[in-house]
Amino acid sequence: MIQLENIQVGYGHCVVAEYAGDLAFAKAKLISIIGANGSGKSTLLRAIASGQHLIHGKVLLENQNWRDYNALERSRFISIVLTERAFSFFLSVRELLELSRAPYTNYIGKLSDADREIINEVLESFDLKGLENRRAGTLSDGQLQRVLIARAIVQDTEYILMDEPTSHLDINHKADLLMLLRDYCHEKGKTIIYATHEIQLALSLSDEVVSIHKGNITHQSTVDFIASNQLQSIFPSKNVVFENGKIEFRFE
Repeated sequence: MIQLENIQVGYGHCVVAEYAGDLAFAKAKLISIIGANGSGKSTLLRAIASGQHLIHGKVLLENQNWRDYNALERSRFISIVLTERAFSFFLSVRELLELSRAPYTNYIGKLSDADREIINEVLESFDLKGLENRRAGTLSDGQLQRVLIARAIVQDTEYILMDEPTSHLDINHKADLLMLLRDYCHEKGKTIIYATHEIQLALSLSDEVVSIHKGNITHQSTVDFIASNQLQSIFPSKNVVFENGKIEFRFE
């Protein structure tokens, strides 16, 4: 389990968002982080993943301080998909996925049959079999985004953190991906925490919602969040109206 204790996240001494008390993320959940631009969604993700931008408080992994784990131990517990793409575009899709098994291979990086089986399953699940020998630099943005998410899945961690995982995808692929990730969480007992601007999809498919508004972090079940009618205050606009107690909105 990931727990946050009295956290403040931000830059330098500037607090962007905070949560007073203990916030725990259970397993087998798809959890969305929503909020207006600049509210601190990505900042919170990075604080959970690496302690970056954590001004105050603690991040606990299985009741142990994040800082007490070494890099290898953390890589077996948390994987992350960021908006930055720091890797060689000359690598093939399969090679990228193979590198994600590094936390479990020996010192020369030799893959086992079990490693290859995991990779093949993910290639199949994410409809990447036809792309496995393509160089990353030859893929479209949408294809590459699916590969990067698949790479995190191959790492086989208890928690996966994603920043805007549905960016670069068409609306049908956005929905398909989130449904695939939700099913993965429920079937494998994993938890995915992801920041998103896709409010309607997030509230339709996520189990829980973390919202950030005016520097305050809240955490609720999706059902309770929808019933609380917070959307209009989080995303104030004279042109967009959110229907109370619903996921729907209309333009005026």
